[in-house]
Amino acid sequence: MPDIADNIKHSNLLTDVFGQWPSFHDAEVISMELFRDSGGADIPKLRARIHVFEMTPEVDEQGHYVLKNHVLVMFLFHGIVENNIQHFNEQNVLQELSIVDISSRQLEFLHFEVDFLSLFGVEAKFKCQSVEIEAVVHIDPPGRDGNPVQSPPKAGAYKTN
Repeated sequence: MPDIADNIKHSNLLTDVFGQWPSFHDAEVISMELFRDSGGADIPKLRARIHVFEMTPEVDEQGHYVLKNHVLVMFLFHGIVENNIQHFNEQNVLQELSIVDISSRQLEFLHFEVDFLSLFGVEAKFKCQSVEIEAVVHIDPPGRDGNPVQSPPKAGAYKTN
C-alpha cells in the first residue's frame, strides 16, 4: 500500500522534517478557513494550520516527554464536498489526521476522504479533489513568542464526568 504522502503535493516539506509522514497525534488545529476565489465559479477550498511536533522517549525534569521539531503546517484542501466541521474552540487537539485515497472508489473527481479525528475540540470530515501542503514553518516550542500552548498532561487514568 503506497504511503499517503506520495499523493499529497509538496508532502516532502513535512516528511523532510520528521523523516516520515507524522500521525498528527496530539497536534493542534490552530485555524481553519473555508473559502472560494472570487467570481463564484471556483471550487470550495479549506485551509488548515496545524501545530505538529515529534514526541521523543526522553523525559524532562517535570516528568513530561521531550517534544521536538515544532512546526506549523499549512494544508490546502481543494474541491471540498460533504463537509462537516464542528466544535472548534480554544484548544483543538487531534487524535489523528486521516487522509485516505478514495480515487479507486470514485467515478467523479473526488480523490481523498479527510477526517480530523478529535481528542478535544474541532472535528472535521470531508471529501476533496486534492491535498497540498502550502508551507511548513519551524516555530519555537509552545509558550515562547506567542506560539500556542497545550494543557499539560494530567496524571492518572482518564475518567468521564
